[in-house]
Amino acid sequence: MRIDPFRFTVGDEWAYRQSDHGPSERVRILAVEPKKTSARLEIGFLDDPDERVEKVPGSRLRVPWSEVGTFDALMANWQRIDDLSLDRTEEACVEEIFSLLISDDVAELLWSPVSCATDIRDRARLCEIIGGPIDDILASAEWFDHDGRTILSPAGTLELVEAACRAHPSQVLDLVIEQEAQSRHKCKFGGAHRVGLDNRSTSPEWEYDWCRRHDRPRRELLRQWCGHRAVTHHERFLAAEAETHRLDILVTDLLKALDNLGEHEQAARFAEDHERDRITPHTMRPVVERPLHPSVIPVREIKVRRRWW
Repeated sequence: MRIDPFRFTVGDEWAYRQSDHGPSERVRILAVEPKKTSARLEIGFLDDPDERVEKVPGSRLRVPWSEVGTFDALMANWQRIDDLSLDRTEEACVEEIFSLLISDDVAELLWSPVSCATDIRDRARLCEIIGGPIDDILASAEWFDHDGRTILSPAGTLELVEAACRAHPSQVLDLVIEQEAQSRHKCKFGGAHRVGLDNRSTSPEWEYDWCRRHDRPRRELLRQWCGHRAVTHHERFLAAEAETHRLDILVTDLLKALDNLGEHEQAARFAEDHERDRITPHTMRPVVERPLHPSVIPVREIKVRRRWW
């Protein structure tokens, strides 16, 4: 973290914290050693009976001592919402959904001081994205207001991304299927894996192991967030499209074979019927027609045999 060394003045009193969740201690700056992007400070602990003196990085001095009350209240709120530690799979899925569905001007995923907390900046637009009121999530998760924005806990972040997945299952599942196609190709032919600044070639065996340990759990969790019903409907839709395409190619081949056998009229008739009677989303919609006046209703005459009783 970049620290301006000129913000520190010898003799000033500051609030020192050894860690984010540690208590604030009153210290006085005794010496300032500027660095390129930070500073090394010699401080004296004013409330320590032994008058302890230490050299610490500038990042450990948070605010001037006159602002310690506001700062301690803010840090207490951060500690309160730190209610859940997400595993690597959950973190990866949360980050992916934010990248796909939630822009930074609506809400931002935070990594410090609480990992996977959410900074909500536009409640109205966020409600549109998740397909419901954000108040339902706030009622079941820890949060606090900060600078006019809402900071949501990691547990609330999980609820938020699940709601976004349920509201937009097709976008998420399209991404999952695209990633599965990429993994399938890598597991057959190998790929490249980034190590530092270099891209290293990988074998199919390495790619399969990576997919089994990292990619597959992540994709299954995304499917779960979308809901079982949404997954089933989406997969059936894709399977129906693929089967229709396969049968269309088969019918075309059969018509060519029929034409090559000399059945030109039959082939032309079947081709016309196949094209004319296609079932499309437009033909599946019910057509609402206007009521007809009796004068424009066609009359059908049916001849019947007269019976004598």
